[in-house]
Amino acid sequence: MKVRILRLPPARILEGVDLGPFQFERGHTYELESRVARVLVMWDYAERIGEHDPSNSPATRFNVR
Repeated sequence: MKVRILRLPPARILEGVDLGPFQFERGHTYELESRVARVLVMWDYAERIGEHDPSNSPATRFNVR
């Protein structure tokens, strides 16, 4: 899922999701595993970016297992 980071999470773990492997930057767009993206969106740390969004820029892809 593609998201744009609105603000940085204050903790390394959020809702049981380890955010430690990620080095998010505010305002940047990332392609994330849906579980990670949903938690960030749910807590208003990110917004989902649709395919047809005119501000859609290349995303940094994270494949963390």
